[in-house]
Amino acid sequence: MTRTIIDTPYSVRARAHQLAALGIRCIIRYYNRQNSQTFPDKRLTRPEAEAIVEAGMSIAVVFQQNHRLITDFTGDWAEKDAEAALKCAGDVGQPLDSTIYVAVDHDFVAAADLAVISHYFEQMGGSLQSRGYKVGVYGSGRVAGHLRSKGLVDQVWLARPLGWSGSRDYLKGAEWNLYQDAIGVKIDGLDCDSNITPPGRPNFGQFTLPLPSTVVTRRQPEDTDGSRTLFQVSSHGSLNLRGGPSLDFPIIRPLAPETRLYGLRRSGDWIQVDVEGDGRPDGYVRADYLALVAGDRDLLPVAGQQAIEVAYRELALQVREVPGGSTNPRIALYYQTLASGQPTPDDGEVPWCSYFMNFCFADIGQKGSGRANARSWLTWGRPVQGAPERGDVVILWRGSVDGTEGHVGFFVGYDGDRWLLLGGNQDDAVSIKAYDPARVLGVRRL
Repeated sequence: MTRTIIDTPYSVRARAHQLAALGIRCIIRYYNRQNSQTFPDKRLTRPEAEAIVEAGMSIAVVFQQNHRLITDFTGDWAEKDAEAALKCAGDVGQPLDSTIYVAVDHDFVAAADLAVISHYFEQMGGSLQSRGYKVGVYGSGRVAGHLRSKGLVDQVWLARPLGWSGSRDYLKGAEWNLYQDAIGVKIDGLDCDSNITPPGRPNFGQFTLPLPSTVVTRRQPEDTDGSRTLFQVSSHGSLNLRGGPSLDFPIIRPLAPETRLYGLRRSGDWIQVDVEGDGRPDGYVRADYLALVAGDRDLLPVAGQQAIEVAYRELALQVREVPGGSTNPRIALYYQTLASGQPTPDDGEVPWCSYFMNFCFADIGQKGSGRANARSWLTWGRPVQGAPERGDVVILWRGSVDGTEGHVGFFVGYDGDRWLLLGGNQDDAVSIKAYDPARVLGVRRL
């Protein structure tokens, strides 16, 4: 599963680039008055923030110093917490008009407790807003709704437990900006939680920092616009997420009833969907088993792009193998296009160029070679006579021209006498690379 927004009490300074390579695009970290012995690096620092931004990710912050007992919100704690939060923001260089979330990490229900919390936010939140920051709350649906109704918070980060008062109903509405959809996740050895944004509203107060001109940041995918359509699985049993728009494509995984997902485009009776909430396609499901929650089903674009456009999109995501016996979740998705239900191998174990090509065609509703062997593409489509065109499939021999090993990619141009191919597993990544045309076994076209 691809995670894109995570929160963690641990510093990510040393592993920022690795997290970015795994698809993370925002790190949520902490402000506080003082670190604890349990979490000695819980507070975000300027060097860590610079490392996050330099790796191409954004940052969001939440202030938490206990905040589990009602006494944490009484007395002069609001004044002290505001002073500490503003100092942290100044030390980090957090830009104005971004958000500082404040944790209310308990299911407070009593009216008297809500009144105390309201008074706390009037004081602390007022101090933050007077200095140019937006104020968010991390907590239950009941607490969030109460503070929202009084105009005391600008944004809502809904805590994971849907059993907390009002949270389940609040998630069904449109007032939340962030939801903690999974806790206790481990990514690249980092203990963290995962979060999602609502459809069409990717901004929740995150920010970046200006870096010295000598630093070149890594690009992350653009945030999606507000035109996305939200569905919910309406079948009584699980619904199969498939690698393409027909029963001929393998099952990637089952989706439980009431699973919410975003529609990306239509292909006959099937809809390509984004299950993770990151704007990227995760597979196809039958449209008959989806109930519309928000948006307009008829406004979904009809699949019609070329497979090479999918390949360029993956290139922009900077997909690369993960060293150390692990698997990049994006490459795992390529594997699942063909190897449904099979254990995902480590990136370095299997040549994945043909998996990548099959994924690109499945993404537009077309059948690829259906096999993991690169030379299987020699019988796909129709042969091309003469010079190749952009988007043609080129098959190369590898090892020996009479052997069984090969490589496959999209033709995109020339580098002198060499052919430029866009493909997967090229220098362990999705990349554009030059090849000797003497290695060409065949050129095929859809």
